[in-house]
Amino acid sequence: MEETAMNDDFKRIVTNYFKYDYRERGKVKWNGFFLSDHTQSLHKDEEENNYSEIKLEKMSLSEMKMILMDAYLNYEKVLVQQNIENIDHQLMRNIKGSVQGFSEDGVYIDKIHVLLTNMRSVKNESRRINN
Repeated sequence: MEETAMNDDFKRIVTNYFKYDYRERGKVKWNGFFLSDHTQSLHKDEEENNYSEIKLEKMSLSEMKMILMDAYLNYEKVLVQQNIENIDHQLMRNIKGSVQGFSEDGVYIDKIHVLLTNMRSVKNESRRINN
């Protein structure tokens, strides 16, 4: 009989605790499970999604080819802006690097093949720094 009374008291105490005193912490209790690498990756993704390039002046194909060829011959770095937009009308990230070579329809900037028809503008980065 005494044991039943203790069980009833215990049940009443537990019920009252969860009914009136316990505070669910929600998402806060799960934050400890995020690894720093995961958090860093989430921040990086957010930065990339919120990034937008400033539109450079559109150049003619012949102007761009001339700058690319000059940079290739003089081992200089270039900045290439493609005329490709995402659904938010933001341009793709600019490509910076050395001109590695040419193909029939494009140019290789540090092993990235860029189609000439997709280019919007080309700047010689080496000359911009020196001037």
